[in-house]
Amino acid sequence: MGLSFNFKYCLFLLLLLLLTGATYEEVIQDKKKQAEYIEKDIIESKTGISKITSKTAIINQQIDSVESAISGLNSFLKNYENESFMTPDQVARETNMIIFLAEEVERIQNSFRQKVVSLYKHGENYELELLLSSKTPNEYLRRNQYLQKFSQNRKKELRELRAKKFILEEKKKMLTLSTSSQRFYIEAKRNEKAILDARLKELKSLKSNSESESTLLAGKVTRYETQLNNVKNFINNFEANRDNFNESKYNRLSYESADLTQIKGNINLPVDLGLITTNFGNISDNKTLAISINNGVDFSIARSSKVYAVANGTVSILGDIPFYGKVVIITHENGFRSVYASLGETNVKSGDVIRLNQVIGKTGETLEGQTMHFELWQNSTPLNPREWLRF
Repeated sequence: MGLSFNFKYCLFLLLLLLLTGATYEEVIQDKKKQAEYIEKDIIESKTGISKITSKTAIINQQIDSVESAISGLNSFLKNYENESFMTPDQVARETNMIIFLAEEVERIQNSFRQKVVSLYKHGENYELELLLSSKTPNEYLRRNQYLQKFSQNRKKELRELRAKKFILEEKKKMLTLSTSSQRFYIEAKRNEKAILDARLKELKSLKSNSESESTLLAGKVTRYETQLNNVKNFINNFEANRDNFNESKYNRLSYESADLTQIKGNINLPVDLGLITTNFGNISDNKTLAISINNGVDFSIARSSKVYAVANGTVSILGDIPFYGKVVIITHENGFRSVYASLGETNVKSGDVIRLNQVIGKTGETLEGQTMHFELWQNSTPLNPREWLRF
């Protein structure tokens, strides 16, 4: 009977992961520490999102308040666009309008008050309980739509109440002013509106920035959770199949050729311990559907693990590259180059002559976790390391 897929998968993992000088326990402990770091990052990011959500809620309240004030000012100032101020003959009509507005304000206040009292009687979690008590998905959707519309109507009524109250008070003030005083008063209100317009623009900018920051943190949480899931799966598979294997060292071959064509498929791994987590070629993001290209492979690797030269050559490039960390590029014969990235430290310099299996540095840590990136090129063409390395 053949080996199961899971067994063969774990066998493949362990053959890759058993490293020179690192015990099984050290590997597991390193991965568990990595999981702890990621969990802390998730908590920190979620805490940041929570703070931003609270901040955005306050900003939204301020926006509603300013918009209500601007709406009231617009309605009020519309009556005086042509510098037509109240004459004594208009005072009586305006007085009747004030009485009507007062009645409208009272009506809206009573309606709003009744709805607030109703919600209070049902408890703070009434809306959530109403949704959770739905017996079918369709009932849930209907209730959710109702609650959303109800919430929108409450906000609309509150905004309308504020606007009508404002107009009522302003009209009362206008009745007490002379024509000349009315003119100065209207000008002051126009200046007040200009200030509120500027404030509204500022608040909307703050809201946009907060939402962008929240989106960024949410993206980090998604990425961290994916990393954490990968690490936990790795630990579970590794521990579940521990008894099936004996620890051994990766057997490094000795070959003098620096022309990689002659040793294709038998090139030593650049690390002793490593699970390939990202393959060569096109990579699709399951959430954004964006396509990116990986010109090499990424190894999940214990931090501070040794990194070896895969063949004789010369260090042609040494430096720090954004998103890649410390990078060493070694030039070999016949136009071949090997690239070692995401290193935590290096112990070679540009121009150094490098021998096969020479330790050129140690692994570090990136945003993607404890990884080591490796590439093979011939002239300007990237090669799939899986076809050239010996696993």
